[in-house]
Amino acid sequence: MLTITVTCRLRRQDSVHESNRGIIPDDSILCNCRMLWSLAGLILLTLLALPTSSLTPKETCDLCQIALRTVFGHFGGNIPSRRKLVHQLKHECKRHFNYRRRCLLLMKVNSDLIFREMTDGSFKPMEVCLIMRECNPHDSPLEPEMIDKSGQPEAFALVSSSDDNYDTSEE
Repeated sequence: MLTITVTCRLRRQDSVHESNRGIIPDDSILCNCRMLWSLAGLILLTLLALPTSSLTPKETCDLCQIALRTVFGHFGGNIPSRRKLVHQLKHECKRHFNYRRRCLLLMKVNSDLIFREMTDGSFKPMEVCLIMRECNPHDSPLEPEMIDKSGQPEAFALVSSSDDNYDTSEE
């Protein structure tokens, strides 16, 4: 439990008046001020509520690569415009709960770099994440099978097969 002792100064005339009655021996008293207790409690709650980075450096690197590769796959490698790229990057960042704030800030600050890298013809998410310092040179690129290249869930075939044919005629 946090304990705060605060010295509160009274106005000189109040202390003289109170000291004549024998209540206050001098011009200062020790008091527990409600406002200061509230402030201390608020500071303590704020410190406890601060988000700590729960991601390891490896997870941060992986999420950076996943976000960039997913957006690149969404456009099929053909980025239409910087505006659409930034919009899709924001959308992708919002999907990653523990990485959301960091991702949004990084993508906003580095949107020119990301656009340039994605449109030069040899895009590698690991290289961009290295430049943005989300990865370090000792990290390894994500395995291709860990990433959905299209950025979209698999679609089911909409064609019928011989098993789908139902004979509704009565025999």
